Amino acid sequence: MTTAKMHRVRVFETIAPLTETQTLPLSELLDAPRRLAADVASPIDVPGFDNSSMDGYAVAAETLAAASTAASASMAAGAGTATADRSSAGSTRLGPIPVRGRVAAGARGDKVEPGTAVEIMTGAPLPEGTDTVIRIEDTAPGTFGAAAITIDRPAETPVPGTPAGPPGPGAFVRTRGSDVRTGQIVLTAGTMLSPAHLGVAAACGVGALPVLSLPRVLVVSTGDEIAAEAAAGINDANSVTLSAGLRRLGVETEVAFVPDDPQLLLDRVRGSEADLVISTGGISKGAHEVVKLAAELDPDSDVVFEPIAMQPGGPQGCGRLADHAWVALPGNPVSTLISFEMFIRPALLGLAGDEAPREVAHHRLAHGFDERPPVGKLQIRRARLTEAGLEFVGDSRSHLLHSYAEATHLVFVSPDEPGADNPFSAVDDRLMTWKIA
Repeated sequence: MTTAKMHRVRVFETIAPLTETQTLPLSELLDAPRRLAADVASPIDVPGFDNSSMDGYAVAAETLAAASTAASASMAAGAGTATADRSSAGSTRLGPIPVRGRVAAGARGDKVEPGTAVEIMTGAPLPEGTDTVIRIEDTAPGTFGAAAITIDRPAETPVPGTPAGPPGPGAFVRTRGSDVRTGQIVLTAGTMLSPAHLGVAAACGVGALPVLSLPRVLVVSTGDEIAAEAAAGINDANSVTLSAGLRRLGVETEVAFVPDDPQLLLDRVRGSEADLVISTGGISKGAHEVVKLAAELDPDSDVVFEPIAMQPGGPQGCGRLADHAWVALPGNPVSTLISFEMFIRPALLGLAGDEAPREVAHHRLAHGFDERPPVGKLQIRRARLTEAGLEFVGDSRSHLLHSYAEATHLVFVSPDEPGADNPFSAVDDRLMTWKIA
């Protein structure tokens, strides 16, 4: 029997040829995760200039050194002048130092003469003649607008790893290129773009990124039971859940409802401009399995229908049918959703290997198993994560969609021994989970 891992590869091989590389502006990458198709290098230094990391005063380190020397000489001579004042905490007050102007963020100030300081705001460029910033809270009077300031020289420097004394060059300064250097690879191919990645691109002045394009998808819900005139009809949930999952990945979708008429199914799909068909239902062992019957009518079909060692979601199929790439999912709503998570979502995200399309963790069960897992199959259960551990929501039956909606995690109960070479294997007594809410 085919494993879930093997079928994931087949679905990827069906969907991957439909994806290409396209360059999209950042504004079109904000809503759905996309996989980066190529490395991205920064065209600029970030920051692009030395700037202040604090509100305070920009000075030259030589100005502070001169003031410190004058303070030491005054104290050695026993002078109690305004040049130097020893505080009770062991620091020395330096100054007064005249203040000549202000530099706001977004502006460039004039050159600062030796022996003077300039008010500077966070993010503002250091003006010529300065290389150090003194925080406003380390000065007196401690407010902007003073004609001169005195500075506390702390017993220890605010710059880690440098000797005590007056702050040296670079104190509270964000130096040019300290985050990113020109030509540096800031985003690597294959990265799933997060808000932080998009922010890095924006900070580097990169307004568009090369990403994997996504196929247009026709979602087909099959079966006489979903027809409006059905005597024993049911409300279709599959087209809604699949469309929601696809659109949240940025996929363009359309929906079709087809009764158990294989020729009608072929005609409907052949008339579609979609790149990929995802159908639900019609692939099990009944007498009206419309997708299987359609494949028998299409001489060019190469869809492989196979049972997967997985519960729920055992019946699966993929290949080409009606001149379209096709992934056939089972019709029960939980089986449909889990199949989407297991096979389609990873392929659309460009995940060819074992990399999970959701946040992975391992957790213990709060109360143990409530039913015996199937022999030889990967069982996927729905659960909530509580302080006590994982608590199953509903049982393993594939029609219990409400329990799926109440779950926060998919829980994988592998038939293999804990720690086995299997991406879904347990670790000691902790089961692997994907976070879905």
